[in-house]
Amino acid sequence: MTRRSLLWTATLVLLGLSLAGNFFLLGYAAHGLRQGSAAGGLITEIAGAYSPEVRKEFRSIRRANRPRTLAALRELRVARANLAAAQQVSPFDQAAVKDAMAAVRTSTTNLQATMQDYLLTALKNVKTKPAAGS
Repeated sequence: MTRRSLLWTATLVLLGLSLAGNFFLLGYAAHGLRQGSAAGGLITEIAGAYSPEVRKEFRSIRRANRPRTLAALRELRVARANLAAAQQVSPFDQAAVKDAMAAVRTSTTNLQATMQDYLLTALKNVKTKPAAGS
């Protein structure tokens, strides 16, 4: 092989690796966006049936409590990751999978309770504002 063909081959290999890395990073970013949109869908579903005033107050309360909300979402993600890991262990450990499922249920309930607390506060705030103005 000549020096020129070696350089050409190395360039093509590096280009291929670069493209593969870019595709991997693009897939990773898309996965993260999909995770975020799932949380956004949950929030939209919770608040969607309420008046614009309640939705506005709900968004305000969520912004004010962003660390609590993110912690609840992080807890759910960790619980789901632990469940995925537990179900792949060989030999299969049914007790570990059941424990991991219980942790996912607990995390889901915690997130739902958090959102419902925010919604209740928003409803209360909106309902008491006209009474305070009278």
